[in-house]
Amino acid sequence: MQHRRAGHRVLKGLVRNPITYRVIRPPLDLLTGGQDNRAFRVWVRFLLHITGSAYSRKRPVIWISAFTPVEIAYAIGAIPIIPEIFASLVTYLGQSRRPLALSTSVVSSDICSFFRCAAGLVQEGYLPEPNLILSSSQVCDGANKFFHFLSQVYGCPHLMLDPPYDADDYARRYLVGQLRHLVNECCRLLSLTYDEEMLSRTLLLSRLVWVNMLKVNALRKSSPSPFPGGEGLSYLAGMGFYSPGSLWGVRFFQSLCSQLERKVAQGEGYLPQERYRLLWLHHIRPYYRNDIFQVLEKHDAAVSFEEGNYLYWPEPDPARPLESIADKIMSNVWAGPLEKRLRAIEKMVEDYDIDGVIHFSHWGCRQSCGGASIIGDRLRDRGIPYAILHGDGADPENYSPGQTRTRLEALLEMLR
Repeated sequence: MQHRRAGHRVLKGLVRNPITYRVIRPPLDLLTGGQDNRAFRVWVRFLLHITGSAYSRKRPVIWISAFTPVEIAYAIGAIPIIPEIFASLVTYLGQSRRPLALSTSVVSSDICSFFRCAAGLVQEGYLPEPNLILSSSQVCDGANKFFHFLSQVYGCPHLMLDPPYDADDYARRYLVGQLRHLVNECCRLLSLTYDEEMLSRTLLLSRLVWVNMLKVNALRKSSPSPFPGGEGLSYLAGMGFYSPGSLWGVRFFQSLCSQLERKVAQGEGYLPQERYRLLWLHHIRPYYRNDIFQVLEKHDAAVSFEEGNYLYWPEPDPARPLESIADKIMSNVWAGPLEKRLRAIEKMVEDYDIDGVIHFSHWGCRQSCGGASIIGDRLRDRGIPYAILHGDGADPENYSPGQTRTRLEALLEMLR
């Protein structure tokens, strides 16, 4: 027990030391070298930069929930930390069980496992402390309560964005006003100077990210599928949440675009042979060790696209930065009436020539479970095979390998 505690102290010391992230970059660059890994290498460098910068404390650190516009942090010169993404990384490394177990003393086991994992990491002191916390009520109904709890833990301010349900002109003006107040309050609380030109420059980078995301999504319509859906649900989706408004986002999506252009020109798919094209619904997948994608690949079924990477918002306009951010928020197909999401899914099925659909229903996520049956009815009416996978993105204890395999094999049987 003493050796284990000593090991955790050493590990925590390394994790919290900004020098660590400079030291490990060269070997990680070697490990992620190669032409087909350029985008992934940018993702790794981005994480090292963000984490090392947060621990250096040279700039304010803002914790941000997944659907809060990250451009705000970049515009005012702060370091954004998205706890859900760090929880997914810890899960990917096979280290989520300990923080999940620790979290049971402070949060309910009924909430999202990504929040629970983050709560455990907070208890152990593995995450950089925030100067300010921002969250949004959009899509994730537990985010504001969880992030308010975190603000009490750290004794720092918490600002909440509450986008309206409707998407009419009045709602848009209300949201723009709310965003303006949010940015001004961030600057006041952090003693930073703000002018709209800073936000305009950030939106210029967001526009470059948007343009390259559009190209990437267009290239992924090619057959055979040039990019693995499992990676689309990990670092590609992560950069979609985390990078708009940053140079890192521009570098990443430009690299991925070049990578896919080469593969499409050569007619190269990520599977040796592709018989079926699948669409994955919801933003996440299980990040711990599992065999979902191996089962699919064994039957030549490619996850050709993922709902989480759907580009639903209009091209950002740097001349109207707050209005552009409001447009992005109000365009979210997972917010508001289910019909918005259904229309987007039907468009993805058509655009990506989809043969079957998998809906991952993440435990504790009301948004990912609520409309799953209705979506299935609509797709089955169109003759599209459909399967719901009940599971958990971060907690391996809520994963049932046998049941999952049975559902996948039933879907594959329908495709034959």
